[in-house]
Amino acid sequence: MAGEPLPPKERSLNIEMAISLGLLLLSWQIASWFLPEYMVPGIQLIAAEFVKMAQEGTLFWDTLLTLYRILQGVIGGFVAGALLGILMGTARRTEDYVMPAVNFIMGIPALSWTLIVILWFKGTETRIFALMLAVSFPVFAHSILDAIKGISKELMEMTLAFRPTQGQVLRMLIVPSIIPHVLTAWKVTIGFAVRVVIVAELVGASTGVGYRML
Repeated sequence: MAGEPLPPKERSLNIEMAISLGLLLLSWQIASWFLPEYMVPGIQLIAAEFVKMAQEGTLFWDTLLTLYRILQGVIGGFVAGALLGILMGTARRTEDYVMPAVNFIMGIPALSWTLIVILWFKGTETRIFALMLAVSFPVFAHSILDAIKGISKELMEMTLAFRPTQGQVLRMLIVPSIIPHVLTAWKVTIGFAVRVVIVAELVGASTGVGYRML
């Protein structure tokens, strides 16, 4: 019910988070006294610039645009990775041919992909989407493939004993089995995507949160 006090564990966690954030801000402010402003600006300067952008309206729209780029790229990576992961998991020979290419793409650093998409594609949005697709779809493909491989052999045999169609196997067995792995992959990919998009906006965009950091 509303108004009930938080459990002791949650209160303790909130206090610890507040202390951690306070120590981080204090350390930043102390560092700003000894380092040049362009390296570590003081908290008061950051706050003033934040208020200025909020008043001008640029903060809201740039944040919205960055979130849109992140969501668009991760959804694209999820669709591509899910299709590829399910294909490799249900057609074993496909994995032998496709997985080496997926591992190769996954092994290329995000910064290298940033340079590659700048050379290969035109247009800021196309470049950022291609970058997000390249760095996110291998994560989803691996997660979904591992989830399918982890399905119990006995459960698979029992399901196939009822002679289901491929669509029924996918809907009733594979999808419920991979959901926990998909959620974990989303959590990991979203955190990584935020950093990648901001770096991409720093080097190749004229809008977005990353661009405003210049």
